[in-house]
Amino acid sequence: MSDEASSDPATFREQLAEARAKNQPPPVPKGWEPYAEESGRVGSAIVRLPRPGATERDLLIGAGFDPDCWRIYGPVNTRRWMRYDQEWLFYYKFDVVQGESPEQVEIHVKDLVRHLRRRKPRTALELGLSGGGDAWLYDASDWQVGKREGEDGSAQTVDRVAESVELAVRRVKDLRRCGALMPQGAFVGLGDLGEGTCGFYPNQPFLIDLNRRDQNRVVRELITYAIDELSPLFEVFEVATVGGNHGENRDDGKKATDDGDNDDVAQFEAVKEAYDRAGRDPHIRWHIPRDELSIALELGGVLNGFTHGHLFRKGSTVQAKAHEWWKGQDFGFQAVRGTQILHSAHFHHLSCVCYGSRTHWQTPPMDPGSKWFRETSGEETPAGALTMRISAEEPLGFSDVQVLGRQHRR
Repeated sequence: MSDEASSDPATFREQLAEARAKNQPPPVPKGWEPYAEESGRVGSAIVRLPRPGATERDLLIGAGFDPDCWRIYGPVNTRRWMRYDQEWLFYYKFDVVQGESPEQVEIHVKDLVRHLRRRKPRTALELGLSGGGDAWLYDASDWQVGKREGEDGSAQTVDRVAESVELAVRRVKDLRRCGALMPQGAFVGLGDLGEGTCGFYPNQPFLIDLNRRDQNRVVRELITYAIDELSPLFEVFEVATVGGNHGENRDDGKKATDDGDNDDVAQFEAVKEAYDRAGRDPHIRWHIPRDELSIALELGGVLNGFTHGHLFRKGSTVQAKAHEWWKGQDFGFQAVRGTQILHSAHFHHLSCVCYGSRTHWQTPPMDPGSKWFRETSGEETPAGALTMRISAEEPLGFSDVQVLGRQHRR
């Protein structure tokens, strides 16, 4: 007699009767011959059991798979077949994949719970918060003092900047209460702190409320105020700047002199001279470029790059343009080569993009907004100052990011 069952009912009854007469097991239904196989992390099986409702563990053991290391994947197809003694046999067809059983998972969960309950909290020093190797940064970008927009033009811009500095003092103290030492602080000008008077857009002379001399004086006062308020909070205080496009000396819409002739750099230079003559605050370190449009500064053991952003060219988005510029500078061994964090301004909105372990921060503005941009796009960027704690102990080199400011109508 053939071991394979016939698909014809009459023939199968003859096969079944023959098996009973010889006291032999019934023929196996075609396509349901019991087997088990595995290849790497997957496998399949057909199991014959004398009872219905077999559990996953029963099926795995019946097929020779360790139930603690394998799981049934997908549906279990079931078929029943009558034995020669008129008892039913149940066939189960299924696929398997390596994986822990629910019982094993439960054991691991209990182990983790016990581990968590035994674990002692790490100290601030162990977490890298109070080891003294961290720093705190305030990015000053796109104040554009002199721009007559919003409800009160430059007066409102001055209030926004001053409020952000007040909030910055509070922020540093709050982080210290949380265990961050931050012996190093930094105040970095990212350009366009003044609006300028002409040469940047056609109706600019009509949209300013301060001439160039007055713009520069107000910017110097705000820089001095920020340094006076923030520098006493740190053992070492870095002050740095780069030039923006609105700081350029322009004629007929084009830059008329060299890159060093820039109001954004000149105002920091004037403030430095005043501090030097006063002979105080020796813990302040100044980083004022001559005509370089990007600089690198180490803060908290992390090398940071700073540029205004008007140098970005190739790319479909602001972030893509910054990425292409950054790669080119790095490849060409320029000032920002090897920097882990790049800070830029110019585009008047906040964004953060990570490229592996490197991060580009696009900083928000402090200016009173743009009626033209608002009415053409429907969008408006909230004003604020980007601040963060920087430390080589952090996975990306920074933490505790906050945009400081209060919401004003613009």
